Amino acid sequence: MSRVDIEKAFYLKLGRGGEWEDEAIRTGKIRFGWIEQTLEDINTRRWDLIEEKVRANFNGKHKREATRALNGLRMIAESGPEDLWITFYQDKLWWTRVASSPVEKDGISFFRRTAQPWTDYSASGRLLAINDLPGQLAQIQGFRWTVCRVNCLNQLRRTLSGTRSDLATLISSDRDALAHHLTEAIKELHWKDFEILVDLVFRDAGWVRISVLGQQAKAYDLELLEPITGDRYVVQVKSRAGRADMEKTEANFSPKDFRRVYFVVHSPANDLANDNKFVELVPPDRLARLVMDAGLARWLEDKVS
Repeated sequence: MSRVDIEKAFYLKLGRGGEWEDEAIRTGKIRFGWIEQTLEDINTRRWDLIEEKVRANFNGKHKREATRALNGLRMIAESGPEDLWITFYQDKLWWTRVASSPVEKDGISFFRRTAQPWTDYSASGRLLAINDLPGQLAQIQGFRWTVCRVNCLNQLRRTLSGTRSDLATLISSDRDALAHHLTEAIKELHWKDFEILVDLVFRDAGWVRISVLGQQAKAYDLELLEPITGDRYVVQVKSRAGRADMEKTEANFSPKDFRRVYFVVHSPANDLANDNKFVELVPPDRLARLVMDAGLARWLEDKVS
């Protein structure tokens, strides 16, 4: 996995209301305004003269805003290839680095060329959707001004490198431990409680049960309906099962009638394996994960207490 090294990072809003986002990202540019300035003054770093123009543009008022505007322009103009730049577009985070070339200007705005194409993927190949970003990083998109420095470098570095935080790793480890305990608890369940647990897990997924548990048909224990798509699913609940039982299930159902068959087994035989995409095996360890997702760990705890 490639690590993204970051010493300094900046956020840039690409135009008022995002008017330059599509073109800038597509053509590899960092666009910015400050139309009262000249290209020569910016590239020769005449900051005293630039400051006079900036403050004059604010008519001597709003000193904080004038200082913010001046600092933002300096961030863009003086940034080097080692700096990282981010923006938000189409509900995703995009990032790049600037080239060492000077500021340029065209009929649209001032701009700097990027040293690499804008990308909305991490170095590990993960899409950088806003809803999947750490909170401190995602909230930068609400920044009101054009440019700012990114202070949550550790979060940005992890996100772009595709690595996990120590806290996330600990949570994952604890979830694995809980899943192990739940698996052992499932194995201790009375058969009727096992059936009820399976029913609760699958109905929590939002499906509607259209058969009475274990009473409507000999071929299956649950028939479920996905209310939005209308897809139908079958759940078979077995106390013990081997390969022959799986093959019988495969022969009993057709993909023309059901979207999928779930074969849930309390005590699977050694020869039981899942090599059929239509009939999906759910052994105790897989069911334990579904129990966690459904928030039924407490229910299971009570049953084995």
